[in-house]
Amino acid sequence: MKKWIKQLGKDSLVYGIGGIVARGLGFFLLPIYTRIFSIADYGLIELITVVCMFAFAVIAGGTDGSLEFYFTERAEEGRQTQARVVTSVLLWRVVWGGVVVGIVLLLAPLLNTLLQYDIPITLLAIATTSVFLAGLTGPMLSVFRLLFKPWWYVGISLLGTVAAAATTIVLVVRFGMGVKGALIGACAGAAMVSVLGLWGVRQYLSWQPQFRQWWPRLLRFGLPLMPTALALYVLNSCDRFFIVRFHGDDALGLYSVGAKFALIISLMVITFRQAWWPTALKAMQDPEGPLVFRTIARLYLGTGVIAVIWLSALAPYLTAWMTAPDYHAAFPIVGALSWSALLYGFYLIGCAGIWKVKKTFWAGASMAAAAVANLILNYLLVPRFGGLGAAIGTSVSFLLWNIAVLLISERLWRVGHSLLTLGLQTVIGVAACCCIHRFYQDQLSPWLPFAFTVAATLLLLPTLMTRRHWGDVRAWLRHRH
Repeated sequence: MKKWIKQLGKDSLVYGIGGIVARGLGFFLLPIYTRIFSIADYGLIELITVVCMFAFAVIAGGTDGSLEFYFTERAEEGRQTQARVVTSVLLWRVVWGGVVVGIVLLLAPLLNTLLQYDIPITLLAIATTSVFLAGLTGPMLSVFRLLFKPWWYVGISLLGTVAAAATTIVLVVRFGMGVKGALIGACAGAAMVSVLGLWGVRQYLSWQPQFRQWWPRLLRFGLPLMPTALALYVLNSCDRFFIVRFHGDDALGLYSVGAKFALIISLMVITFRQAWWPTALKAMQDPEGPLVFRTIARLYLGTGVIAVIWLSALAPYLTAWMTAPDYHAAFPIVGALSWSALLYGFYLIGCAGIWKVKKTFWAGASMAAAAVANLILNYLLVPRFGGLGAAIGTSVSFLLWNIAVLLISERLWRVGHSLLTLGLQTVIGVAACCCIHRFYQDQLSPWLPFAFTVAATLLLLPTLMTRRHWGDVRAWLRHRH
């Protein structure tokens, strides 16, 4: 058990530092971005981003999962076989990615009609170029994770983020290019990551990829995951379409800024996912596997809920400090939307049985049901409650999805999760966040939200580990002193 925790902890530290620097750069640039972009500009950028996320989900086509599975499974056959897997995935992304980008551009007029919004074709072309390049970088970054080389992953990602931010600021501030400058900056960052990634994985590229042999195999494994990716897109993005349809681009701009603050939780989740998944794949094949999954589930969810509660309490102060006055009204969205990010990370713990027995159909089916629930909830909540309704609807959908996945996975491979403990952690967190929101809404004492935050934290701490594990911690502390 200790070796799994040690490996996860070591990789999490590297991914955490790198992730905070790379992805956190966009967050710390909010004081600049909220002053050079209007709320409507933010809404347009968000809408284009959401459209491109759909294209990316189609380009990936579940092949990320295929690469991770076969790269790990065929490790004993040597680097040559792994190189064939990696190269076959990259060639598929080149061919299929070009087709998808072409289709998106051809359907742009129809897209504008459906959205009742005029997205300039030039901006969409720039954005889809970034999506094509991102489709190539995904497999290369996955290889770094699977080889337990987090510094490569973090370093290349960081350089791409810095390049994108620097290009954006220069083009917008110096040349006044507005939204176009932001999209060109993202494209420049994706291009840099692609070039550096190819160089970094050059030893895992094959001049004889035998893609005709591997493509059918990769697609048979990955295509059942594609509905999962598309359903995840609906879970993450349909709220934006409802907001712009019922409340306009200004409301979408505020929602986008609120989502940037929820990025604080997303950084924690992304760090965990990057470090956890290679470890999880190995743990599935180890006799200690169920114990590993049970322990990590309690630690992750309990720690994450504490973080969401604290972020909810600090949200009004963060938005006031980090953004221009026009954006201060985004703070109620922050805490509500953070739950969806937290629960997205928990999926990689709850889905162990589905991956263990290769029943990926259930991954797609459960997420499709959650996506339908999200559409219904957003349709009901957004017209009346706007961005806050969208955030609540999305987070509730993620919760329903995780419950379904956990129950299905337990039937396929018995892990023995403590459902009572996990449920208690969730209930305490939701109750605390609701109270905090009400306190701010009623403009009560500013100390009251933090009093509830501290109380909820103290209630959650004992749930992070079992009594035996807490005993191990106390013994270690006594030994240290």
